[in-house]
Amino acid sequence: MFLHGQGELALGSRLKAASESLYAIANEAYRHAGIAFDAHWFPVLRYLQVKGPATITAIATAIGQTHPAVSQAAVRLKRAGLVVRRSDRSDARRSVLDLSAEGAARLGRLGPVWCAIRRAARAASARSNGSLIGALGAFEAECASGRVGAEIAANYERLRAARPQIVPFRTELREHFLRINAEWLERDFELEDIDRHVLSHPEQAIIEPGGAIVFAQVDGETVGTCALLKEAPGVYELTKMGVESGWRGYGAGRLLIEALIGEFHRRRGRRLFLETNSKLAPAIALYESVGFVRQAQRRPDSHYRRSDVYMIYDAAAASRPKPAAPASARKRRRGA
Repeated sequence: MFLHGQGELALGSRLKAASESLYAIANEAYRHAGIAFDAHWFPVLRYLQVKGPATITAIATAIGQTHPAVSQAAVRLKRAGLVVRRSDRSDARRSVLDLSAEGAARLGRLGPVWCAIRRAARAASARSNGSLIGALGAFEAECASGRVGAEIAANYERLRAARPQIVPFRTELREHFLRINAEWLERDFELEDIDRHVLSHPEQAIIEPGGAIVFAQVDGETVGTCALLKEAPGVYELTKMGVESGWRGYGAGRLLIEALIGEFHRRRGRRLFLETNSKLAPAIALYESVGFVRQAQRRPDSHYRRSDVYMIYDAAAASRPKPAAPASARKRRRGA
């Protein structure tokens, strides 16, 4: 190509062309997965998914784009039904962008696709060694050859076919305990002092006092985690349960909880409880489905400022038949 002979003088032009090539490859991956998504939407939507509602100025600063560029993207995303504008809770005079229900649902299915893209890009980068200009040329060749797109498709099919596996705590997995929990805590609440201590020192705070930590992995990718904290002899707390955004709905959360309920029984525990917040309705429904029963009052000696729901595990509750949903609800679940 002509620009290759221009050396560093054409670096910006070649990086732009490489960027557009990667967008095209990513869009093909979304089509392969059957998900309507444009790779150009990724920075804004992923920021909202991970960090929550934000002003256009805050988003632009965080993702390194101009205010007008993010503003224009917001218009397109609103037109596509993926974002909405809301009043800022802290200042009603100011508006923020947030994911719509449709946007949240669509992004919630993208974990395997993003993982497949990440794997293929990492492999292509590893094969493109040498000087920056030489590596860029090799990377351009990788994209043009179709190899990156083929690797994304192969990885996606492999990830889609895989099922979450539960593995015990290992030192090399410690970073995921912090990463996954910090994501949902910082989005929905804030990291409290107890969170920082437990997440930064899991061995000292959980393992050594007699607790346990497990992780959910999909084809070797760590996508979820949960802990069993020993509160007193025979008394345990289920805590720090989180599943990475993009991987919710694949069954990892249930498997994590069931694994630690099994550990609780193996240790002949007498009482298992958890604390959560009423705004986390899907999590509460999951806890109830495995046998946790919501109590009338908050836990008197709660660990957390954010906690307003106290639940205690009742093995009998897990085995009781659940009441049938109304016919209208069953129709909605079937997509009617």
